[in-house]
Amino acid sequence: INMVSFKEIQFNKKEAVYPQLVAYVKKQILIGSVENNEELPSRRELALSLAINPNTVQKAYKILEDEGIIRTISNVKSVICVNEEIKETIQKEYIQKHLKGFIDECKSVHLSFQEVVSLLSEYW
Repeated sequence: INMVSFKEIQFNKKEAVYPQLVAYVKKQILIGSVENNEELPSRRELALSLAINPNTVQKAYKILEDEGIIRTISNVKSVICVNEEIKETIQKEYIQKHLKGFIDECKSVHLSFQEVVSLLSEYW
């Protein structure tokens, strides 16, 4: 059984930890490194391995459960629930969060659409 790995996670000190855990799991789903029915570490195991409070992990898992991204089986183990609909939702959310902010910033400094496309092409 594969287990979702959190060894790549790097916390940003400016933001609470639990939303960063949620974002990390979602990004792993988007990039395809997490599969349907893949197990997550227990709340206690993850808290210990990341040196964070178990309540923080619980909060993150609860959000993921509420969004239908994970399910917990009889309070013992949690597994990823991935289907195309969930992937699409996560992708839209990701675009909304990252791209919208970028576009708004470009507009705020009066860059034209053409300038932004040109810059994107150059840096891509």
